[in-house]
Amino acid sequence: MTLRFPDIPDHEGFAAPVLPRGEPASSASAFTKTFIGYQAACSCGWTDRRRFPPTPEGVKEAEGRWWSMHAPALLAAAPPSWLVIKSNLLSEQIVKLAVERPLAALTLLSHVESWQRTLFDQAVTQAREAGASWAEVGEAMGISKQAAHERFSARVNT
Repeated sequence: MTLRFPDIPDHEGFAAPVLPRGEPASSASAFTKTFIGYQAACSCGWTDRRRFPPTPEGVKEAEGRWWSMHAPALLAAAPPSWLVIKSNLLSEQIVKLAVERPLAALTLLSHVESWQRTLFDQAVTQAREAGASWAEVGEAMGISKQAAHERFSARVNT
């Protein structure tokens, strides 16, 4: 079975069959060769080291490892899909507004920019208080850890 969560696209978990020499089996070879067990794996290339028996219970245990070992970190950094949709819609509407009423779009964008700064500070503060490193903060923002530290360290209470 493939494990999916809507908020973490491009990641599908599964129980990967393991061949006798320890390498994961491809989907084609899993049916033609004997395998010795399962391990949790993801479509992104992540695999767990722990092996489980070649039984239906082993499949369930491997799938549970994907949910418990790989998915939580992905979910922590993934915005909810419903909010991404609303954000994209807002962006599209502002683009239309800028064409029809550019001064109104500028007024709206200045409001967005003012609360955006406050929200960034709050989110970075919460992430740091929850134990996120500057590298993780930077990665979530698409910037380097140094840039994140320089930008927020003076304003963040940690």
